[in-house]
Amino acid sequence: MIKKIEWSDSYALGIPEIDAQHKKLLAIANELYNTATGTEQSFRLDMAKVLRRLTDYTVYHFSAEEAFMRSYGYEESDGHKALHDGFIAEINSQIQKLGTGSREDALRFYVYIANWVLSHIAKSDKMWADFVKKQQS
Repeated sequence: MIKKIEWSDSYALGIPEIDAQHKKLLAIANELYNTATGTEQSFRLDMAKVLRRLTDYTVYHFSAEEAFMRSYGYEESDGHKALHDGFIAEINSQIQKLGTGSREDALRFYVYIANWVLSHIAKSDKMWADFVKKQQS
């Protein structure tokens, strides 16, 4: 059984505006979970809206995060952007498939998104956040 992932302060980077965006991104991903595990009618009616909100917010967040990194002169920002671009390409590919997909497909997509986001925060985002915090000291 796939479980919904809740925000934990262990995911926090210590940069309030970015942490707030990560919380919101996970909350929108959880809307996908709720829609996929809800009623069939809700799944059919709400899935497109949830996917659009997820895509739009992901693009917004990644742009804000990339600008934040660049403003502190983080040397690996281009590589980090490439990770973001790859994730967005995968999301767009999966969304196309979900147009005719099942609730099980949506849940697998949720697992992919949640795992990618949490892994990305724990590894790649932590690296640039540590750099930024040193610059702020």
